[in-house]
Amino acid sequence: PTSMKFKIRLFYTILVFCSVAGLISTMILPGQERNIRFLLVVCDGIMLGLALLALWRSRSYYGVWAFIIFILGSTTTYLYTSDRFAILEHLNGMRDSLFFFGSLVVVYDIYHSEYKADFIHWFTRFLLFFAVVQLPVAVVQFIRYGAGDGVGGTFGTGGGSGYLSQLLFLICFYLAVRYASLEDGSHFSLKRLPWILLLLIPCAINETKISFVLLAAFIALIAGSRKRILRILPMLLLGFVLVYMLNYVYVRTEEEQEDIFDPQFIEQYLLTNTAEAGADLPRFQRLVIMFRMMGNDTGSLLFGMGYGVVGGGNILGVSRLGRALYYLMQGSRILLFRTWIQGGLLNVLTMLFAVFGWVRVRTYQYPTLRKFYWFLIFALLVSWSYDEGLLDRVFAPVVAYFMMWITDGGKSEEDVELLAEEAHEDGQPDAA
Repeated sequence: PTSMKFKIRLFYTILVFCSVAGLISTMILPGQERNIRFLLVVCDGIMLGLALLALWRSRSYYGVWAFIIFILGSTTTYLYTSDRFAILEHLNGMRDSLFFFGSLVVVYDIYHSEYKADFIHWFTRFLLFFAVVQLPVAVVQFIRYGAGDGVGGTFGTGGGSGYLSQLLFLICFYLAVRYASLEDGSHFSLKRLPWILLLLIPCAINETKISFVLLAAFIALIAGSRKRILRILPMLLLGFVLVYMLNYVYVRTEEEQEDIFDPQFIEQYLLTNTAEAGADLPRFQRLVIMFRMMGNDTGSLLFGMGYGVVGGGNILGVSRLGRALYYLMQGSRILLFRTWIQGGLLNVLTMLFAVFGWVRVRTYQYPTLRKFYWFLIFALLVSWSYDEGLLDRVFAPVVAYFMMWITDGGKSEEDVELLAEEAHEDGQPDAA
């Protein structure tokens, strides 16, 4: 018990620090960026250590097998690319992925411990606090820098706006299920929902285009009902108000309205870019360039070009291949590109297994929880073609927690304590 308590404290320390590290390094103490990055490396090491200690205890969990497969696959990649990268360059490029896989294992281990009820309670408090803090921080950033990547909330001004928008939508849906569901879990309460939706305000002032996609899915699931149309109308009206507000701010701060939905704009944004040299490459154009570089090299297609192509430049030096591909690594990378260029098809399949292995839920899901289930799946699918959010040090443990919570039937800490008491009264081991 004492070691698990210490483990939980370490986990929350890492989570809280990583959630504000970007803000500290870009706005509060910009001169200490190198030291903060060093502390992030320490956090990576601690998370990896916690995961390794939990491997045997959590061996029945699919995330453990995904972790092991990743280690074996990345080792194969290193053997194939050892002529290009030193071992430190390889390990440095693995850090983000290791943190993601480690988060799955650590969150599972804590969630299924005797401190499960406390973990749900405090993690929910963290999510609520995280979402509330984004409001004043995002407003200050908007006033200073205008709408754009500079409005990243506690992710800082270095391009974390997309991560922020995706997390806020997920957190709001989670809070809606927990606190705005009716007693029977059949629908959402129109009286409680607006207060939660206020947490989405930063998404309206940071110009992330992903917000429009997530908002559409959010409205469709929140408003969806098997009941009479009269029950759906208030939810739809609330949804349209959100769309109008988001579009109103976006049009006046970033783009003309017709450009957002113009086919030519979408094609240039995602696939091609004829702009001047040095411009940010479109997301899918990076994939096209990557496959051209790999050519007919089956080894590169299967095992990647090496983990060392990403990372370096702050604590460790950038690899020679990393410098040559610098133009390809900067800007808006997507998860599919990142996983494939580093570890090949093997890494892509391993990551898919880790991200969606929880989907076959066997526990009962009340209607509002089922809606969150579908929203999380949709958000994870979208993230593969939008950014690398799943490899972020806040995004990864939060998503891991949502996976656990949904597969557990969306229980609150009170539910867990009640189940434990009933099991104890029946002479059974604690359910927690």
